[in-house]
Amino acid sequence: MVWSLTQPSCRRVIANTTPTASVTHRHQQASMTTLEALVSEPDNGIRAWKFVLTQWKAVVKSREHMRKCFKREEVSVNGSIAEVTRILQTGDVVRLQFDSRAAHESVYGREKLDVRYEDTDLAVVVKPSGKTMVALGFMLPFSLDPGSLVNDQAAVEGASRGDITTQTEGCLRRNEQDISREPSSKDDDSDDQEDNEDDFDVPSNISPTLGQQTRLPCAIHGLEKAANGLVLVAKTKTMHATLLEMHRSDRISRTFRLVCHGDWRNTDSLLVECQSGKKEVAPAFANIQDADTINTVQVMAVTPSNEAGKISTLDVMPHSPSMGVNIRRYLFSLQHPVVGESGNTRPLKANRGKGLLSALVKMEFVHPKLGTTITVSLEEPAKFEQLRKREEKACLRRQVSDQEELKKGGLELEADYDRKADRPIAYLVGEKDFYGMRFKVSPSTLIPRSSTETLVDAAIALAQKNPVKILDVGTGSGCLLLALLSLLPSATGTGVDISEDALEVARANGALHELNERASFCWADLANLRESNSLFQSFDLLVCNPPYLDGNKATKLKTLFSGTEYEPSVALFADNEGYGAYELLAASLLRDLEATGPMHIMNRAGHIILEVGSGMGRRVRDIFKFLHFEYALKDNQDSERCLVFSLSGASMNTLTAAAKGMTIE
Repeated sequence: MVWSLTQPSCRRVIANTTPTASVTHRHQQASMTTLEALVSEPDNGIRAWKFVLTQWKAVVKSREHMRKCFKREEVSVNGSIAEVTRILQTGDVVRLQFDSRAAHESVYGREKLDVRYEDTDLAVVVKPSGKTMVALGFMLPFSLDPGSLVNDQAAVEGASRGDITTQTEGCLRRNEQDISREPSSKDDDSDDQEDNEDDFDVPSNISPTLGQQTRLPCAIHGLEKAANGLVLVAKTKTMHATLLEMHRSDRISRTFRLVCHGDWRNTDSLLVECQSGKKEVAPAFANIQDADTINTVQVMAVTPSNEAGKISTLDVMPHSPSMGVNIRRYLFSLQHPVVGESGNTRPLKANRGKGLLSALVKMEFVHPKLGTTITVSLEEPAKFEQLRKREEKACLRRQVSDQEELKKGGLELEADYDRKADRPIAYLVGEKDFYGMRFKVSPSTLIPRSSTETLVDAAIALAQKNPVKILDVGTGSGCLLLALLSLLPSATGTGVDISEDALEVARANGALHELNERASFCWADLANLRESNSLFQSFDLLVCNPPYLDGNKATKLKTLFSGTEYEPSVALFADNEGYGAYELLAASLLRDLEATGPMHIMNRAGHIILEVGSGMGRRVRDIFKFLHFEYALKDNQDSERCLVFSLSGASMNTLTAAAKGMTIE
């Protein structure tokens, strides 16, 4: 299945250079550059390391780089190797013999480059993911031809003075004439880039370092650090100009293999036939980002996914000189984001930390000199197939689990059921297991999670089968309270919620498990528990699974976590980055602790057991700092899920301090 789109316009951005103070340099070889400077009167008495850092800051960019230069014995004073701490005198000649390859290898190590095609004029190489274009330049086994080194020298001089800048998809201007003269206002108006043999295009993700200028042949296009794939480089200046013109005129075909969310086959046709017989982008897609930069899209595979519903493997052929970011923006606009963790992408849990699932896997063009068609292909990265297999296996496992759930409700799983798009199985069945018990659920209640069972474990350990009274705040379906009462035969409890519909489900579950004699359910707000007179029972345990997802990210989180869009938002999301409900509950408990008289919600020797989101424990402990923190428990995913506090450790001093730092109405 192939979609074809219209031809884009070319874009050009020029980055200008600004000459500054003079320093003498001599270019020795491709990876070695000699920099010299005379110590002037103002620098008399300065340490050698500080002089190197300030004099050549565009080359030696940090103290760590400086230390390595001295360790490699690249710094000398008056012809002798210098120590880091040497004190310089006026008239000393300081020389830095900067080895750009050694500097690169100290950071990136040695790695063999995969060269897929090479002749005397050009090469097609493979950039590994995780490597910048700068790193790729150091890995190349060849340099620019000697005829271009004259102009490279000007760039080296500019780099050592820190006067080279880059802009998005921009160029580095390497004109020797520009280096030797003062800048003028005409520089900003220059638009004659294609006709100037001394202009080089450098991809936007290359930072201007000395080693880059002396070691990086001209890349015709760039790739993001997170992506891997084929890169076309010119080995001569003439070939660079020729290939660049071919690239800008869409005569170099590139194919990106990528994995995106959703089933691309369901995407409506983007082209409509006009009266003239030509095809144009449909009006409904007129505002889609970068639609005119895409040539064809071909579906290679569609794989089921629990999280995304389906994922599609696509071969996308953009018009040149479009980049990978154009493809990502285009797919993101169509709600088919590429799998990844960078801009205009969306992650999958199974792919966390594994980078961007996009690779430039094919390049085809007519060789400017030979006249033959050069076709270079790259195998799909192994992580693509690994992800597809993981998603498919996980779907099969979930399908078996869903079948079992449906059978319990006397239903069957329909062939076209889409976990991503359809209601969760628990809502279809109307029931869900929790701690070995079966509970009724509805869209008015959260679906019980296995991670919440950690609170049951904590409460059982504290109660030890004593005749305790339990308060379940935000009871929902009542599963947490009823599971505790079933395991603690002498215990009684009350479940409170702000949803009457949820309370009806909880009462039905109490009747289902014949626990209504020991369990009661009533309306109450966790922010004002003392307003409910029925709660003045001096409870021994308070258990609470409050909403703790960030309300400001509700739309994004409901997209990321399948099924949550059907669950009640009030039970999922809270203000203040997800900590709002904890703060309200803390204020409510603080009022109860400070209250005088016999009427109290909590027993002064009682315990508070809270569920917390992953990574939220430290801040929640701080919110409840007026209580004595006992311990934390982890769930079956090894995440801190449950915090246990005791009221017996709360002193009047801590209560007073907490009251001052908390707004209590």
